[in-house]
Amino acid sequence: MAFRLLLASALLLVLCSAGCQQAPSESPAVRDRHEPVALQGEPIILSVIPVESPRSMYEKFLPLKYHLERQLGRPVQIRIARDYQSAVADLVSGAAHLAYLDPASYCEARVRYRGKVIPLVRATGADVATARSVLVARDVRGVEKIVDVRGKRLALGTRESSFSYLIPLAMLYDVGMQANDFATVDYLHQEDRIALSVLIGTHDVGGMSEAVARKYAADGLRIIKRSDPVPQLFLCASSAMSHDDREMVRKSLLSLKDTGVLASIEQGIDGFVPAEDRDFDLVRIMIRNITGKDYIEYGPKTVRFAILPLYPASTIYQRYEPLMRYLSRNTGYEFKLVIPRDFDEFMRMVKSGIIDFSYQNPYIFAQIDRDYDIRPIAATVSEPGEEVGGGETFRGVIITRSDSSLKTIDDLMGKRVMIPSTRSAGGFLSQKIYLRQHGISAERDLRLVDAKRHERVILGVYNGEADAGFIRETALDVLKDEIDMRQIRILAATSTLPNWPIAWTKKSNPALAGKVQQLLLTLNDPAILKAARVRSFDRPQESELEQLKKY
Repeated sequence: MAFRLLLASALLLVLCSAGCQQAPSESPAVRDRHEPVALQGEPIILSVIPVESPRSMYEKFLPLKYHLERQLGRPVQIRIARDYQSAVADLVSGAAHLAYLDPASYCEARVRYRGKVIPLVRATGADVATARSVLVARDVRGVEKIVDVRGKRLALGTRESSFSYLIPLAMLYDVGMQANDFATVDYLHQEDRIALSVLIGTHDVGGMSEAVARKYAADGLRIIKRSDPVPQLFLCASSAMSHDDREMVRKSLLSLKDTGVLASIEQGIDGFVPAEDRDFDLVRIMIRNITGKDYIEYGPKTVRFAILPLYPASTIYQRYEPLMRYLSRNTGYEFKLVIPRDFDEFMRMVKSGIIDFSYQNPYIFAQIDRDYDIRPIAATVSEPGEEVGGGETFRGVIITRSDSSLKTIDDLMGKRVMIPSTRSAGGFLSQKIYLRQHGISAERDLRLVDAKRHERVILGVYNGEADAGFIRETALDVLKDEIDMRQIRILAATSTLPNWPIAWTKKSNPALAGKVQQLLLTLNDPAILKAARVRSFDRPQESELEQLKKY
């Protein structure tokens, strides 16, 4: 191990001193493995972002270069970009015809250079149609879970990167941490540099793609947190490239089945499919929630479907994007998810009139309906075992630490209690009603702390920042892999509330609302229902929702 770390130190010095990213010369052995072909015409320039070292990236794409040359009969040149901005600039100017771009850099370029960057294809395969970002640490005691990283030294890539910047920050955001919660934050640009810096102890934790992290597992690099899967963008084309040339490249890639070429790029790729711009809306949602920049594109036939952010944005997207595509296919409209930062922003957005359909807890539905006319069209029936009450209802719980002196709800008097929001049904209303029935006023008798998110309530209790917390019972599943759940104890469980309704707002037209209701009530696609953790949708019980307005 000592030798490996010494070698890692030397490699890190070499990587950090690298200057202009010229394409490495290919070895005769590599060149001789490919049949020479007669090439004619101007070369096609393929720009590649430097996720890893220039030589690694060049070697990954070299077999693809030869494949395209054989298919197109034209020379193809690989150009390793100096950085992400250079790759985009070359594509926009036409200096490069094709580019391997990161999802975040693509989203930025799409907005900044309208119509100049065209998505071509993305990879498919059991584990590569989407990719994951990870947080890593050395395989030593001290940093074992994401909750251990506060106050440590953090290494990230470039600010334009999804997998070594944006998604790691989103993972930290989901547990209530930001960059200023670390002793230092350094930007090392290439993911190999991040891995090596963590291994030699210059940094305690790093963010990178899972594919790069796996390369260093044998050297002692350990993954402490994986993100939800994010669609990978493979190749974009410049608008300066002719339509015919773009289509020839696209067809060549869509027909590619050579496992040697595919495995060179990344193990597990079994081919390519056309890339759609909406494939990368999850990345746009992360950009918005982290930076405030809204890059999601809304056309004249876009329908905005807002989801109350009970869980992290990536989790919500994975659950409900299949439902949005189902509604899009069957209505002729483009349904897009809107995932606000918190409960208050959700309410502001729905009341402002920019939302067509909303999916929220019954308490927020009742509060919005007081001031702004929304009408329920469907109610959630959760999967068996997902909720107490057979799936048509849910409940809240009051949690504390296992070693807490709190034994009964009477012990809550005067204590510091975290909640996700005073607008939360499972994280406030259900506990408020339950405590009132036992002679305790949540607002008067407890010291309430608004933590904004359910997972932050759980972490606050776990870390001793609060004596107790109010959450929806199923929220405990979100952090089951991040903390030792044996340290959390349920002090009390509340009575049940009616499950979440889907509503249509005044902005949406009644005919579309009727069509959506029909599609929801008759939905029986197992894949869509399983993704959403839903057994089915049923007609809403409006009388039960009306009862909640008194609170």
